[in-house]
Amino acid sequence: MGKYITIAILAVIIVFVSIKAFGMFGKGRDMGDQLQASKEKMELLSKENEELQAQLNYFSHEENLEKELRAKFNYKKPDEKIMIITP
Repeated sequence: MGKYITIAILAVIIVFVSIKAFGMFGKGRDMGDQLQASKEKMELLSKENEELQAQLNYFSHEENLEKELRAKFNYKKPDEKIMIITP
């Protein structure tokens, strides 16, 4: 009789450990997916950072900043006249 109780207890322990192990594998897979998504987001943000750094370098030169102001906002110097030609 004691032998059957021991086997039953071991069976319950094995089932419990198996369920926990299966749950941990599922969590590990989910964590791997989250890690991959985070790496992809980091790459995108890194590329965006590089683009912003390039823009910062471009606009840090006064002549480039003036060129952009003239093109986008019709900026002119006080003694200049602007002629706008439309098609």
